Amino acid sequence: MQGAKNPLNRSYSLFAFAVFFWSFGYFFWQVSTNAADALFWCRVLMAGAVLIPPSYFNFSLWLTGMAQEKKIEAGISWALGLVFFGLTFTPLMVSGVEKKMIFPFWPTPGLAYPFFLLMFFSLTIYALLIMFNVFKRAAGRLRAQIIYVSVGTAIGFAGGSTNFLLWYNIPVLPVANILVLAYCILLAYAIVKTHLMDISIVISRTVAEIFTILALGSVYVSLIWLYKTYVSDQMDLLFIIWSISFGVIVGHVYERIRLQFQTSSDKLFLHGRYDYYKALSDASARVGQKLSLENILQVLYDTFHEVVEISNPRVFLPEFFTEIERTSNYYLVYDKKTYQAVSDSQKIAMESQLVKELIATRKPILDIKEVDASLVVPCLLEDRLIAIFVLGHKLSEDSYTDEDLRLLEVLANQAAITLDHTRSYEKIRTDLESMERQLERSQRLASIGTLTAGVTHEIRNPLTVIRAETERLANQDRDLEYLKQHRELVLRHVDRITGIVQRMLGLAKVKEHREVEINLNEIIESTLELFPISRIKMVKNLQPVPMIKGDSEEMQEVFVNLIQNALEAMPNGGTLTLSTYTEEHRIVIEISDTGKGIPEELRERIFDPFFSTRHEGVGLGLSIVYRIVREHGGDIKVTSEPGKGSTFKILF
Repeated sequence: MQGAKNPLNRSYSLFAFAVFFWSFGYFFWQVSTNAADALFWCRVLMAGAVLIPPSYFNFSLWLTGMAQEKKIEAGISWALGLVFFGLTFTPLMVSGVEKKMIFPFWPTPGLAYPFFLLMFFSLTIYALLIMFNVFKRAAGRLRAQIIYVSVGTAIGFAGGSTNFLLWYNIPVLPVANILVLAYCILLAYAIVKTHLMDISIVISRTVAEIFTILALGSVYVSLIWLYKTYVSDQMDLLFIIWSISFGVIVGHVYERIRLQFQTSSDKLFLHGRYDYYKALSDASARVGQKLSLENILQVLYDTFHEVVEISNPRVFLPEFFTEIERTSNYYLVYDKKTYQAVSDSQKIAMESQLVKELIATRKPILDIKEVDASLVVPCLLEDRLIAIFVLGHKLSEDSYTDEDLRLLEVLANQAAITLDHTRSYEKIRTDLESMERQLERSQRLASIGTLTAGVTHEIRNPLTVIRAETERLANQDRDLEYLKQHRELVLRHVDRITGIVQRMLGLAKVKEHREVEINLNEIIESTLELFPISRIKMVKNLQPVPMIKGDSEEMQEVFVNLIQNALEAMPNGGTLTLSTYTEEHRIVIEISDTGKGIPEELRERIFDPFFSTRHEGVGLGLSIVYRIVREHGGDIKVTSEPGKGSTFKILF
């Protein structure tokens, strides 16, 4: 049987042996015809009974993965078991037998028997508590295994423990012994359904072999009957030739028929194992669904962790995977959480012996110590090693089967094709992002061009005041108070002009994102200074709202775009309404116009990059607004009615 060295399998075997030993002694005790034989078999069954608690306790430790952590407790349990085992053939455990209720030879307890009961219940309850604690944080297969084993234990041990009552003259017959069968059934189901131990392949293969032999044997027996009935009842030359021919045919078709039976057996009896292979096959299809490195790595790591259940799986890719023009010298691990290369992790040199061997053999390699791996699988495309799967041992401690290797090779081949395509895709995406940043800057410059008329008007007003006041300077008495007022007036208007120019320049710069406490009302007020408002009616309802963390220049860019769009929607005048308020613990900014509105069929696309209803537009204004608002943790919504206007609502 596979996994003979698996500690879980060994611990269960000891537990099963202890239960068998108890059952063996129990049977012969019940059929004994005299007191001496009954006493002997009572002590035999007790020899098995004292080994049940420690063997079950150790089995529970290996099942829950607590064996290393609970080494001392495991040692103590075995020590106690061995002590009581040594006392089983002495009067200290079973002092004698006597008639009790319907039993002619029921055992009577010795001095050590109460201490055995204490050990029995203590270890059993402790094992159940350990399984319960692990169950609370477990998931998937382990969770199901613990449920089956613990429920089966509670039922089976509860039924078996009814034997103890009559020892102390409590008149209860041990009829609940039948419940021990429930434990056997649940554990058998757990073994098959949840792969508790690696015997499912043996079961499936055995069932398939039996059905194949029966099927071919039935055909052979039927042919013999037909031969004897209609041809000859002698084993002549024709019979020998016919038998040899049938044997040759069997040799050719046996394996094919067995595989058919095994597939059906897997589906019917070993649905979990069948699902495992199906899930691994499905992963090969899913890995190629999206040309995204993050998606591919997520599928691979999920498959290694959840389906195959491998310890320490790693995917190695060239160090400059997405930079096609650069030459890589190493394969680096890509992290299973960030999906980024880990530069300070283990490296595999491109010219290493391992890489050369993987390319030459084109097959998985087992037990590679230099990378601490139980299995290394190459992802090859022609003669190019695109990636390397470096896998640890299975968490079940099982060996990798031929079927595992075959399916992992299929997964690796599909990953190689998809990853190769992804390299080109990532390069195109990088170039596209660069182009989008350039277009974004073009959008800002286009916005500045549109704002020029309004800015000119805003600058002309303070310049006119400065000019008029300067011309009047020569005609006024030059007293100190007048000069102070004149200086303050000029400086105030110069500062106003400077602020307008600086905000204009700020829109054109590519800025680094900086988060500070910002006042949204102040940003709205300063943004309005950039626009001419003479041809429209301005309504401001700016209520006090909390400060938010963000980049003030980026938020001004949001308001510039939205106000500019509102003004362009009202070429013949209208009303621009700006409101701020709080609603359900959120800050709300509303920018409304009474313009031409947005048709319903276009409303879903207005935030898409490069979508514009104006011929001169780049189509990035609202896309930039959407991105900035989302980066600041906000939402943006739009309501509009053609012919009546639109309202953009920002919530933080």
